Amino acid sequence: MASVLITDAEERSVLAAARALHRAGHDVAAAGRSRLSPTHWSRACRERHVVPDPRLDVPGFVSCLEELVRGGRYDALLPGTDVSLPLISEARARLEPHTGLGLPPMDVTSACADKETLLRAGAEFGLPPPRTVVCREEDQASAAARELGYPVIVKPSRSASSDGMTVRQRPTRFVAREADLREAVGAAGPHALVQRFERPLAHLSCGGLAVDGRVHGLVVARFRRTWPVRSGAAAFAETVEPPDGLAARVAALVGALQWRGIFELEVLVLDGGRTCAIDFNPRVFGWLALAIASGADLPGAWLDSLLGRDPAPGQGRAGMRYRWEDGDVCNAAWHLRRGELREVARVLRPARGVTHAHFRLSDPGPLPARALWVLRRRGDRR
Repeated sequence: MASVLITDAEERSVLAAARALHRAGHDVAAAGRSRLSPTHWSRACRERHVVPDPRLDVPGFVSCLEELVRGGRYDALLPGTDVSLPLISEARARLEPHTGLGLPPMDVTSACADKETLLRAGAEFGLPPPRTVVCREEDQASAAARELGYPVIVKPSRSASSDGMTVRQRPTRFVAREADLREAVGAAGPHALVQRFERPLAHLSCGGLAVDGRVHGLVVARFRRTWPVRSGAAAFAETVEPPDGLAARVAALVGALQWRGIFELEVLVLDGGRTCAIDFNPRVFGWLALAIASGADLPGAWLDSLLGRDPAPGQGRAGMRYRWEDGDVCNAAWHLRRGELREVARVLRPARGVTHAHFRLSDPGPLPARALWVLRRRGDRR
């Protein structure tokens, strides 16, 4: 068995990876920016480390990781978010002598984190993104939004950008009117992507593991609800059989991107069966717990590949469901503010056989930790 250090212990995707690796018999250590990080409260976590917040102290974060892995203490280091991934990639000369990263070359890692890469590559493999305009100035964004027609989606070129000392995270926003466009473009940064908002027949997400040009353990989930609404992550989802040809197109696209590791590709199914790629995440992803529960152990297969063994994550099953607890609470509150009481009841209705992001009877600690984390974060904002 192996020992693994995972960053970003506050994220639900990291909790899912830790639980899967622990269940497979590996020793799991988690590094997070707070003692309230839910993964730190999990029985799956053998070692708990509080490290500097990479958004506020890049040098401190990297130095702390280097100290933790020094001397070969861990067989592998798994980045948990868009923030930590590029920092670890750029610091590989300091980290790889002590631990396994399994990352592709730095230029590949950087390209995969750039949303403009997907704009260029998606169309080549039958997954063209919705019509998108890359804007360098606010006037360009305003003209693009009027041409595409409101509402639009405004995205940053990169979800996180670093100046070497700090990291700024940039959100994706749904913009319904021109009065809100300026703020959204400003938040997106110098290279804003203004994208046509599509009303899909289905919002799908494809999760898998890419190794040596092949995709292993592909699982497809249909998002029933997201948070934030219209432009967020899965709050409630269900695994489904991939539409005809989708698995082959995803494998071809990921192979062309040359990514190595766990990934998520979000796609929209439109009228006429058209399929559009809207986001590529080269990392562990929010609904990872659902993929694992369906039968595809992506973290375990990732570690096997890193240690030189054949990755065999297993085959995901359709019909498995997932709920991100506080994401659905936010959904219910959103509908309540609009007086949509039937929608509130539908969101909060209990469902059988659901895999939860945090709650598990055999591992009860992460759910109250997450509740305390959310409450403290809201208090800090006030």
